[in-house]
Amino acid sequence: MQIGECSIDLFLDALASKEPTPGGGAVAGLLAGLASSLGNMVLAYSEGKKSLAEHCDVHADCFSILQEAQSEAIRLGNADAQAYEKVSELWKLPKDNATRIESWDVVHLDAARVPIEIMKLSENVLQTLRRLRGKTNAMLRSDLLIAALVAETAARSAFYNVGVNTGQVADAAQKEKLDAQASKILATCRVLALTIETTC
Repeated sequence: MQIGECSIDLFLDALASKEPTPGGGAVAGLLAGLASSLGNMVLAYSEGKKSLAEHCDVHADCFSILQEAQSEAIRLGNADAQAYEKVSELWKLPKDNATRIESWDVVHLDAARVPIEIMKLSENVLQTLRRLRGKTNAMLRSDLLIAALVAETAARSAFYNVGVNTGQVADAAQKEKLDAQASKILATCRVLALTIETTC
């Protein structure tokens, strides 16, 4: 199932089923997409307002960033599902299977890298939303805040998906590198979301 090519009802039914995908990784990607879309809704209701005319260049730039983020979020949500399918197939093999042994770290590292990309995307969305504070339709302040909170949740969700995969990696150096990268991005996202929430 490809996110973006099915109805919400169909996606939710698939998510609720006893199948490995879609799962939490797809949800994290979808959350980043929702945050991007909601941010652009705020911009749509701010466009053309005389009181906000001085911010039109910022609006245009942010709209472009969020529109691209929306598409990228869907792509990453699907990529996460594909990466996890490989993990799931590997787990089905006997523990002494040569393919399982040789591919173990590679497959789990690949599965950890996709949610890190979702985290990076979420950070970019939050950076963009922060630029819009005080520069959009005041009636949609709550929507801007919700977009920020959803983007933070996307990052937090992806963070746990990183950890569940790196937790299976035997290569300590690779594991520590990805875990540290994920922790750093998450800390930044939390600060950004809090800044938006308290100053918007």
